[in-house]
Order: sequence, then structure tokens, then C-alpha cells
Amino acid sequence: MEAGAEFFHDDSKHSYARVTHSKAASIHPIKCRDFKLWLSRLMWKSEKKAPSGEALNSAINVLESKALFEGQLCKLYNRVAPDPDGSGIWIDMCNKEWQAIHITADGWQIVDDPPILFRRYSHQQPLATPVRGGDPNLFFKFVNLAQDDEDNRVLLIVAIIHLLIPEIPHIILVVHGIQGSAKTTLLKLIRSVIDPSSLEVSSIPREERELVQQLSHNWCAFYDNVGPLAWWMSNALCRAATGGGFAKRELYTDDDDVICNFRRCIGLNSINIAAQRPDLLDRCLLIGLKHIPKDKRRTEKELWREFNKAKGEILGGLLDALSKALKIYPNIEVSELHRMADFVKWGCAISEALGISQKRFLAAYDVNVESHIEEAAHSSPVAEVILKFMDDRLKWEGSPSELHSKLLETAKEMGISTRQKAWPKAPNILTRRINELVPALMQLGYEVVAKRTDKTRIITINTVTAVTSSANHNNNGRASDDIHDNTKWFSKTPSAKTMGKNAENSSHDGNDDNDGLIHTSSSSLKLEELKSVYWADEFYGEHECCICGYNKRMSWQAEDFKGNKLWICDDCKLEWEKERNSVD
Repeated sequence: MEAGAEFFHDDSKHSYARVTHSKAASIHPIKCRDFKLWLSRLMWKSEKKAPSGEALNSAINVLESKALFEGQLCKLYNRVAPDPDGSGIWIDMCNKEWQAIHITADGWQIVDDPPILFRRYSHQQPLATPVRGGDPNLFFKFVNLAQDDEDNRVLLIVAIIHLLIPEIPHIILVVHGIQGSAKTTLLKLIRSVIDPSSLEVSSIPREERELVQQLSHNWCAFYDNVGPLAWWMSNALCRAATGGGFAKRELYTDDDDVICNFRRCIGLNSINIAAQRPDLLDRCLLIGLKHIPKDKRRTEKELWREFNKAKGEILGGLLDALSKALKIYPNIEVSELHRMADFVKWGCAISEALGISQKRFLAAYDVNVESHIEEAAHSSPVAEVILKFMDDRLKWEGSPSELHSKLLETAKEMGISTRQKAWPKAPNILTRRINELVPALMQLGYEVVAKRTDKTRIITINTVTAVTSSANHNNNGRASDDIHDNTKWFSKTPSAKTMGKNAENSSHDGNDDNDGLIHTSSSSLKLEELKSVYWADEFYGEHECCICGYNKRMSWQAEDFKGNKLWICDDCKLEWEKERNSVD
């Protein structure tokens, strides 16, 4: 500590000074303009004269070397930081008093002299003063979400709160909708509550070094009107969301590397879904908005006036929920986790803290993940052509060259241009595209296996047992609260061309036993009239088989081509499997 300043350096070997004031201590890079002005003022107070430029630069060089070689190594955080002992969270308020909010499982409080060191940037603005006992749901008064869109409401409020959790992979918010659906406004509102900035939203940069600069200076990096993302941009956003390092030269005149390693909260908005590559979609939460009717619109000035009045209550409600989630989180158990496992587990804790059941959150997220799979498949011409190519097949095997030739023929039949950039021009490029699509194809019921022989590579595409979500999506696409019972559904579904046309004359015998199934007599169905067979580990009981007509202890369900659910016994299920597998 010298003349009211403490000197230290960070893990990138940048030198800093912690300057003590009458009520607080601020942190400044030694080379920055603010520290130079502070140093000049110090000399004026002491000597009553201004230092020369040469003297000031000499002093800066000495203090910089002192911070690097004699000062402590300290970690600096941007807006949000973990407790040193891992028990809580610190949030920089970015106000003149250099206060921070400390959140633990016992509650939250505003601390005047926080032990955590925060690095501030010129664009950052102060948080609203949080109000205890606030209501986070006030946020929805200013957001263009339909009242009946419960899935998006649950996922959005959980996602906003999880953005305040440090050192975990964060979900990427992808907001989409037609013109006039207030996509940009939604991102601005989120940032105004948890990470206020004069920038609000930015444009996607054209170079990676510019992206790294933006990400390192923002806790929430939200991008407006995003067009098609280049492959390097998609990969960079993946690393930034889940954690990864970026290297750049400090100056063009030297050979020193600057390593940036961080996790950031990212948001994208566009008319269409901005994320297209499967690996990026895996990290996304898709929020769709609808057009705002004329009678529901209000001026931006009116919107922000009302929102700024409510912002303290909204933030206080978010902090209350986060404090409760910190207490609940150690006891959360999830049998199956998605790619963004940290978000899923924290989402369960946050939803419980908000009074929303864990099952409700998981059901909503399952629906969102399924939309990722559909988007990944439909955004790729290769996936669409493979699905069409396999429509009347249970299995295909051959070399990459043979598959490339077959898919070219199918693409022409479908009217899909093979001259577009996304279409692989050679078999080896096709193999790479398929590798990217393997998870999506698996979820859609197709397993792709590549193996080498002595002379060539063989690709096998199988129609497989596909594990689907345990949530049945009722209520116009919204997962209902009563269906998320950890039941695992398995289906093997041959195509209609392979197994025959729709079954007819499925009858109901009036004995549904409250199971939602249609029971038929033994003469009503044949094996080829079944589209698929399902199994669920809790549907046991004595029922009439739709094929043989015997009452047996059932563990299998069937579905005909009209979508009717039926009971089927083990023996008939085996016969159906044999008949299906015998069809080429």
C-alpha cells in the first residue's frame, strides 16, 4: 500500500491499482486514463504543480513493474463472482460507492466494502437498488409473451435467474419472431435488470478478436438482428457459453500472447432462429415471440418509465429466488441430464424456489430440446435428404461414395439444390456433415455407424429404438403438469410404406379402465396394421390384447396408423418384431 493505493496483477499479467477513497476503494488498470489522472492529482495536492508527460510515464512504468513483480496475483471478476469458500455469490452493483450484493442460502444483503475484486468497464451502469420481498413475475408485464405460453414463461424466468450464477456453462438465449414482436426489447429488458449497460445490445462482429474483446468486457453479451452465423462464430459462441480459452496478440508490434478464458451469458435475436449448427443449438434456449397487436402497443418512453419503477422489485424478487435456490440446489437429484447439465440442475432448484415444480420445468425444457433437434434437422439439407432416403428402409449400408450418389438422386427428387454451399460436394465432406448430425438423427430414430475395412470405409444407417422424451406434449404443444413421471418411452417405428397402409375399423369395447387406451377384439387388427409398439415400466395390469384377444398381464402398448393406443401382449409383440424385421 503506497499513498492510498495497493498494486497487484491478474493471471494475464496486467497491472492494477486498488485506490482507496474516503468511503470505498476503486480498481483501475495502471495504464488507464483514470489512474493517470488520479496520479496527477496526487502530485498536485502534494507539490502544487502538474507532472510533465515524461515524468508521469516514468512513474506509470515503475508502478506497473512493481505491481507485476512485487504485487499479489489476484483474480478480477466482471459483474458476477463466486464466494471464495463457494457458499454464495457476489454481484457488483457498479455504483460510485463500489458496493456489491452478497447472496447466500440465508438471504442477500448489500455490502459496502466487498472482499471480491471487480473489473469495471466504461459502458457498465449501476444496478437498480433491489427491494426485499419483490416479485420476479412483474417482469412479464413488460414482455411480449402470450398468457397461455406457460412453457416459455417458466423457461425464461429460470434462465434469467441462472444468468446470475458464476462459473457454470450458461444457456444461450435465442429469441425469434416476426417483425414487431419486441425481440430486441426483451433482451434489453433482461440486461437492464441484471447487467445494465449503455450498449444494451450489439451487432455481431466480423472477426474473432473483436468478438473476444466484446465478450471479455461484458457479462451479458446480447446481439441484435443476427443473420446466418459463420462456422467460426458458431464455434466461438459455444466456447464462450460453456467455457473456453481465446488467444490474441497484445499489440501488433510484439509477439506477446494474451489468453482470455471466460464464460459469458449470450443472447441472440433474429426473425428466424439464429443458431443452425447442432453443437450451438445444443447450448440454446429457444424463445419464440408473436406479433404485438396494435391495441397492445405502447410507446418506448412509457414502457421504460414503468419498467424502471418496477425494476427494483423485479431484481429483489430474482435475488430472493436465487437465495432459496442456493439452499435447495445441494438436494436436487435429476435422473437424466441434457447437454447443458448445469442449467438443468440449477433450473430445477430455481423452479422449486419460484414455487414451480421441478417436473414442470423439466417438461418444458424437454419440449424446447425437441425443437433443437427439429431445427438442426430441418436447417440441414443433408438431414432432410437422409430422412427422405430412409423413409422406406429399415437399414442401408455402403461406402461414402455410394451414399453420396444415392443422396444426390434423392435430393433431385425432392427438388433440393445440390449447388448450395451447405450441400457436400464430395463423399468425405458428406461424412463430416453426417458426423455433425449424428445426435439429431439418433433422436429422430436413425443410428449412423461408420467403420473401416481393409480397403474402404462403410457407413451403416439403421432404424433403431429411439428414446423419446418422457413428457407427452399435450395442451397445444405445452407439456402438462401431470405427465412428467419419469416414464421412459421406447418406440420402434417402421415406415408406412414398409408396414402397410392405415389400419381401419379400430373399435372401442367400452372398457378403457381409465387408461386412455382403446381396447379391440381379437378380430379387429392384424400385425401389419400396427404402426409401432411402445413399452412403459409402470403400465402393468391385466388387459385384452388387441391381436390375440387374451386377457394377460400387459407391459406393452401398440399404436395403429390412426394414432389409436392399444394393448399388446409379449407374444404378439415378438411376432410383430419378427414380421417387421423380415421386411426389407
